[in-house]
Amino acid sequence: MRYLAVVLFGAPLLATSGASGFTFSDGTTAKCMAHGREVPEIYAPPEHDVSRLGRIGMTVTREDDYLIIWNQKKLQTLPPAIHDLLFFHECAHAQIPTSSEIKANCEGLRQMRAAKRADAAIESQLAAFYGAGSAYWKATLECANAPAASGSSPR
Repeated sequence: MRYLAVVLFGAPLLATSGASGFTFSDGTTAKCMAHGREVPEIYAPPEHDVSRLGRIGMTVTREDDYLIIWNQKKLQTLPPAIHDLLFFHECAHAQIPTSSEIKANCEGLRQMRAAKRADAAIESQLAAFYGAGSAYWKATLECANAPAASGSSPR
């Protein structure tokens, strides 16, 4: 599902607005880099499929490249910790690449930690967002806390 054909999302992209990089909850910005290239990010208008489907963000393939599509309205409603993790999560889909949501969350959390944007307090907020006993968050932490195989961490 992650790598939907451009046919599904291609036409509506003509009416989207470009993003100049992701804005974190603290106001700083970053750009997703994958395989030595910047991954373009756009904000989908309300009529776009990403918005209509209620998605917050989605990484799609675009020819031989990737594109991150954000539903800015939903993104702005999130608590700061999850808002920021989602940048790393969506970027991980292009960096690894993977269609696995748990793997993207795992690698996203690893990258968030490496960028010094996650600490015990932030991870506590993430755990609260996902819910006590969340299998998804438990799998994310188990993966993120495991030693990374040499050369497997996205850059």
